[in-house]
Amino acid sequence: MIGFQRKLKHYILKGKRITLSNNLDMKYASRIAELANDREISVNIGAHSFPHPYREEDCIAFFDLNRESGNKPFAMDFIILLGDEPVGIIGLKDIEYFDRKAHVGYWIGRKYWNNGYASEALGLISNFATEELNMLRLYSKVLDYNVGSLKVMMNNGFSIEGVERKSYRIDDTFHSMFLLARVTG
Repeated sequence: MIGFQRKLKHYILKGKRITLSNNLDMKYASRIAELANDREISVNIGAHSFPHPYREEDCIAFFDLNRESGNKPFAMDFIILLGDEPVGIIGLKDIEYFDRKAHVGYWIGRKYWNNGYASEALGLISNFATEELNMLRLYSKVLDYNVGSLKVMMNNGFSIEGVERKSYRIDDTFHSMFLLARVTG
């Protein structure tokens, strides 16, 4: 199956140590699946649609998602690369051109945590969204116990706007989520 992503304009965003590419090449599918198949990632990401176990088929389905309507992307996902090695995914979804806002989300494979890759990736995608897509507001949610992700967001200019109390269930426990946003201009 030819993925919808392949119709989108390809972007390469280069940082100091990492590169972001929205060319979701199938050659990365098995490695992305291997990294994503970690319960710690699935319980930290804050999305019930992120499966565990995570298989290569899940990655292929993710790569093949429709991300545009009327030749305009409503979602853009990027592989985070260290050299040619995938270390995670970062993306924009619910892109609203009229309101100039988008949701940002990301995950990094556990063996790459605490190296600054998420911070660098978030900085790159935030600048891209602002400069290339003309977004004014980027927003996200972070689970109350995910201190690492909260630091990544705040170090990239995101501020806490509120808290969704007891809004996300993991097993039999309800967790709160911080609502964060970065507004430019």
